[in-house]
Amino acid sequence: MRYFLQICFTLALLTFTSQTNAQLNEDGVIGSYQSILSRAGYGNEELEAAGIQPKLARKQSSEDFIIEAPEKPSKLVEDRTGKYDDKGPLFDVQDSIVDYGGSYSSPTWGNTVLPNRVGSSPIQLSSLAPQSDFVTSTDYDTGSFERARNRQRCATLVGGVFGLNLRRNYEDDLCFGYNLNGDTIDSTDADFRSMNGLGASLARRNECGKGWESIFWYLDDEVTASLDGPTFTHLTGLDSISHAPSGETIEDIYNAGCCSEIYRDTEILNFEFNLLRNGGVYELRGCREASFEFYGGFRLFSFDESIRYGSHSSDANHPYWTEYEIDSNNLLTGFQIGCRNEISVTNRLRLILSGSSGGYNNFIETQQMISDDNGYVAMNHSSSDNQISLLGQFDAGLSMQITRRLRAQVGYRLMGISGVSLAGDQVPYNFGHAYDLENSDVNGSLLLHGMYYGGELSF
Repeated sequence: MRYFLQICFTLALLTFTSQTNAQLNEDGVIGSYQSILSRAGYGNEELEAAGIQPKLARKQSSEDFIIEAPEKPSKLVEDRTGKYDDKGPLFDVQDSIVDYGGSYSSPTWGNTVLPNRVGSSPIQLSSLAPQSDFVTSTDYDTGSFERARNRQRCATLVGGVFGLNLRRNYEDDLCFGYNLNGDTIDSTDADFRSMNGLGASLARRNECGKGWESIFWYLDDEVTASLDGPTFTHLTGLDSISHAPSGETIEDIYNAGCCSEIYRDTEILNFEFNLLRNGGVYELRGCREASFEFYGGFRLFSFDESIRYGSHSSDANHPYWTEYEIDSNNLLTGFQIGCRNEISVTNRLRLILSGSSGGYNNFIETQQMISDDNGYVAMNHSSSDNQISLLGQFDAGLSMQITRRLRAQVGYRLMGISGVSLAGDQVPYNFGHAYDLENSDVNGSLLLHGMYYGGELSF
């Protein structure tokens, strides 16, 4: 399943990124992360070519953008009384000031539509050739200017890559063994501290304030802790499990160990596909704008964990390595709803807040096995179960606009999942009780928290 999703996501990313000419600072394009740059005067070639002179941003003002009318038409026209006066202004004087009142932040609406009017007509700026937005009319009877049809794209694609550095919680401390010095080896000695991973995202938002996004990220790490011996096992009931090749019990083999090890491997995979809907724009104190959007969709979350408790033995009658392995696999599939908010802090900087929650079916598979390095299996029990799980996620971060199409992000992520099976919780109180081995413990919870960082590029 993991490799299938990775291949599908890669193909989708290659397909959609072939589109070009979108810009991160086109005003009003949902997800384009405009207008703080254009209002601050960064990268406004299109605006300047259209005759709009931006001022340095301070707060929302109707004077931020002024369209200067040309001195005269590019073609001579017949002077007809009541229709055209070549000595007068081409535009309505009272409407010559345009409020470039786009949102500071994503998401906002689709095309770049300036809310005020010039010459009693709405103005739309083109991202391709804005200097062609105003052309001389071929109607010499009226001598008026026609607005060229808007050639701006009706949707924006934004792709992103990001890294993750997360920490997770663990089961309650479980002692597996000890040595003659009184030192112990516990399940939580195999602590990752932090896990590193990678992710990618792709989003498309259109002029109607609707769109979709897909998000994929992956974590995989392993860690080992050891205890020098002679060592003894702390697990109860291993004397009921025999090791036929040596004619002794598993407890005897562990108690004759020269050293012990705990090995933990954790693999986490997340895939989301959400539908997006613009929620609106509002203004905060200091005339700083903020915007938000709602989203909801499908989520697949896979959490696989394994713990191996092994013992080395120097006894000639014992295997060199004996291992107790616990595997616990959780596959959550379900639906979620959420919203995100972006608040302008400075011309280039935004605060991003988002949260989501959902209900999922968790298909759980567990396996417990004791074997040696010669391939002999002394015990093998497996089980499966379905459990209702809840998953919630909260992100808080900052984004910095770098260029017209690129912005960087850094933030904190907190994720909690209930109703999961942790590998450490599957260890039975007594290995002599078959019931404890054949039934999964599904009452655990998983908490992930830490940093994310990366960038987004508009295609």
